[in-house]
Amino acid sequence: MKVTVPDISCSHCVMAIQKSLLVNGLNAQVSLIEKAVSFKEEKDLEKVLDAIRKAGYTPQV
Repeated sequence: MKVTVPDISCSHCVMAIQKSLLVNGLNAQVSLIEKAVSFKEEKDLEKVLDAIRKAGYTPQV
């Protein structure tokens, strides 16, 4: 699954989101080039969205 995060603009953004995902026990890849977060389990969608929001970014499904 992939969630778009249009306000990712630099490596700091990537690290902030990655940290928030890890703190919440989620395994996901954050891509600066794609401006997206990719993860395997559809059941984790709400948790991923919440972690991205907690990091201060705006996810789009």
